[in-house]
Amino acid sequence: MAFPFVYLAIKIAEAFSEGNAFTSEMLWSWFTHDVLWKIGAGVLVGVLVGKAMAKVVFSKHTRETTISQGYVVIALTLVAYGVAEYVHSYGFIAVFVAAFAFRRSECEHSYHQKLHDFAEQSEGLLMSLVLVIFGMFLGQGLQAGVELTWRVYIVSFTFLLLIRPIGGFIALSGLHLPRTEKYAISALGIRGIGTLYYLSYALNTDFFAEDDALKLWIVCSIVILTSIFIHGLSATRLLKMTPKEHH
Repeated sequence: MAFPFVYLAIKIAEAFSEGNAFTSEMLWSWFTHDVLWKIGAGVLVGVLVGKAMAKVVFSKHTRETTISQGYVVIALTLVAYGVAEYVHSYGFIAVFVAAFAFRRSECEHSYHQKLHDFAEQSEGLLMSLVLVIFGMFLGQGLQAGVELTWRVYIVSFTFLLLIRPIGGFIALSGLHLPRTEKYAISALGIRGIGTLYYLSYALNTDFFAEDDALKLWIVCSIVILTSIFIHGLSATRLLKMTPKEHH
């Protein structure tokens, strides 16, 4: 759901780079195309791909050969993402919805647990690789002598300690959870590794000045690094504050 706002930032930067104002017509174009169409098409693609993949996997002819394979989860991800990108919608949303649609098919089947375990193992391996690359990226930045101003720290910690927790708490307002559990989830949030993808995508449009791009990279890196460190130390204590029946 972050992608529409990434596109909005890109369109605003594009307008300013050309010396134009961001008009209401541009805002309407963004809303109809980048919000309504791309989200709607992504959801539709996800449902169709998830249902179609489930029909193939759980059919009588392929049940014995595919049920033993955990790689179906990778096929589901790639097919959903590829089809969504082909019709110019959001691949992330399509993959998310496809997983739900697939899970709803033969929902009592033990194969779903096997896929879940395989997906968690794959995610752990890939996350480890991403964090190693992220560490190499930070090391190169420190060797290059990147200057960190007080404004960078203020923006970084404002996102980490205020904007993200408040946004998380608002997002959980409709759920019937104890207030302490909402506080814990909002405080922990997420590491924000996905931010690197969104930022790379936006900066690849060449509408951002080089100095601004560097500052954005630094802010995102500080937020992610601090999240990994602080949340790693505080997660156990915060979870102890929540009711045990909700752990």
